Amino acid sequence: MDIKLENIKDVALVVVGGKINMDNCNELRDAFKKILKEGKTKVLIDFNKVDFIDSSGIASLIEMFQNLEKVGGQMRLCHVNKNIIGLFEITKVHKLFGMFENREEALKEF
Repeated sequence: MDIKLENIKDVALVVVGGKINMDNCNELRDAFKKILKEGKTKVLIDFNKVDFIDSSGIASLIEMFQNLEKVGGQMRLCHVNKNIIGLFEITKVHKLFGMFENREEALKEF
């Protein structure tokens, strides 16, 4: 998994690539901790290059969502492929955070 952190105004952008699974989800959690430590409360996760996510990865997203919610923050996802959207729908996590086709649409919703 590859993770890049960027800022777009007051939004923390997390660009993730590869597989998000039990072997590497701690890297994602560490990135989320860094974002929270910096005081960011708006997080956009770009899934454009993510081709797989397992239950550990979903748990990491839920944990970040809950931590953001505690501080009045928000989390959005963009560029999520159809297979991952299907998994999010089966597990009902798609109801927690907004999913958008592209960054621009997601950024408008913050």
